[in-house]
Amino acid sequence: MKRIFIYFGLPMAVLLSMGCQKEAGQRTSFSTPQEAANKAKNDLLTVLRSRKDIVLGLEQQTIEKSQPAVPVRQYQITFEDLAAADSFTALRKNDLAIVVPLVADGAVATVVGLAKDEAGWKVASVGDKSLASELEVVRKAAGAQAEIAIYDLPHSGEKLYAAIPPATAGGGTILYTNYTGFNLREPVSAERLLPVLKQDAAEFQRKYSEELKRQRVVR
Repeated sequence: MKRIFIYFGLPMAVLLSMGCQKEAGQRTSFSTPQEAANKAKNDLLTVLRSRKDIVLGLEQQTIEKSQPAVPVRQYQITFEDLAAADSFTALRKNDLAIVVPLVADGAVATVVGLAKDEAGWKVASVGDKSLASELEVVRKAAGAQAEIAIYDLPHSGEKLYAAIPPATAGGGTILYTNYTGFNLREPVSAERLLPVLKQDAAEFQRKYSEELKRQRVVR
């Protein structure tokens, strides 16, 4: 039997087409992120149980015992905001998504991406293996109870993670990233990281200014 290997996040529409066909009257909007994440978990389990030909890189038993953890906000940084920022808190402007880790035995099994509209929370994606792996590294480094935020850069595909451990709640933010010159497993200060990002983003803008104006560059 031919097996299909998938190691990236699945849009919810794709997940439904794999075997979780929407039933009449089935809810698609939820009042809390946790409810939406549990719906995604159940749909994912349906695929894992019914489509043995599709390999998602996930263990069925692990997903079965996983539970939604504290939701993580994901922000999109713009060139303009990055150039003007004097801290990473100032960059929490453009909400991109909410990411809910599904945690089993203290480890991130997978993640669920959520979006919100007037009707409530909706599942946008499931199973981003790279994001789940990076979140697990950050949670181990900063502590499972740390408040975490994710930043998407305007000039790079690498993500930044800002964590506030409970011991420093309201105080020191610790940053983690695999951005060039840095290691996700090693914390870095905003004073060291922010100038590097500003310089690289400005250089990227200078190099690709015309393409950016035509919105032809996507990184």
